[in-house]
Amino acid sequence: MLNNRGSATILMLLISMVIVTIAIGFNWLVKAHLTAAEGFRKKSEAMLNAMSAFDTLMYSGVTGTMGPRDIVFSTRPDVLGVQTIPLDGTPVDLPGNVSIRLQDANGLISLARFDENVVQRLIKAVRPQEAGSVVITDSLLDWIDPDHFERPNGAEDLFYKMADKPYTARNYALQYKEELGFIRGMDPELYRKIAPHTTLLPNLGFNPNTASDEVLMAYLAINNDAVKKLRDYMGQRPILSDTELFGLTGRTIASTVEGVYFFPVRWLEVTVSSGKPRAYYTIRAGVDLRQNPISPYNVVYWNEE
Repeated sequence: MLNNRGSATILMLLISMVIVTIAIGFNWLVKAHLTAAEGFRKKSEAMLNAMSAFDTLMYSGVTGTMGPRDIVFSTRPDVLGVQTIPLDGTPVDLPGNVSIRLQDANGLISLARFDENVVQRLIKAVRPQEAGSVVITDSLLDWIDPDHFERPNGAEDLFYKMADKPYTARNYALQYKEELGFIRGMDPELYRKIAPHTTLLPNLGFNPNTASDEVLMAYLAINNDAVKKLRDYMGQRPILSDTELFGLTGRTIASTVEGVYFFPVRWLEVTVSSGKPRAYYTIRAGVDLRQNPISPYNVVYWNEE
């Protein structure tokens, strides 16, 4: 009888352990489903808020007025939540945990049509110790030209095949900015530093009022001291002429086309993020705010994260 009692006790303990294990597993499964449902809810709300903010921004933007460094909307302040947004990529918070960035293409270095000397100076500005800027620009030119002849420091199909890359030179214009990270001489860290200062959107000139320090150094071939003078001056008023620019930096843009230099273009890089403190959903788009007979604006590229 004692042996039977001991066996029954052990059996009851084993059954209890099985029941507890099942209960713990079920509890974990319920928590995982609740967490997933909450994440899905936040993601869905973020998508709706971001899409709504983007559409409202486009509605306000097509009728807005662009100044040298910002856009002023003609719609009521309660439509978007703000009346003015800077065009230099500064984030602006909107109601509903939404943040918007607008960047004027004239304040960036366009990869659609670029000056290799400007790109080389940009590389030096973001990584002063970089010694392969000529390799990068020559390789970029080889990447986009239609032939298969290598420049002195460039790279065509043979280089990428010998380097065991899963791709060769496109021999066509860049289709997305990330291609810049594929070319000879580029590495992930350098690409991350260069990417915010470049665009695939076209530009018509240069607008120092919406450019970053790195772009100012690259485009105007100036040093940090000259950039500081520009920043101090632009903190009070925008630069509107070559006379002002020359007095501050000893440089001129030398353009006779009115409204092209020192002013924004209606091609904008738009970033809309929803969610705080971490963004649950982000839209990155290139837009052309010029109206045409078919649509009030055009989306050049679109990316969702």
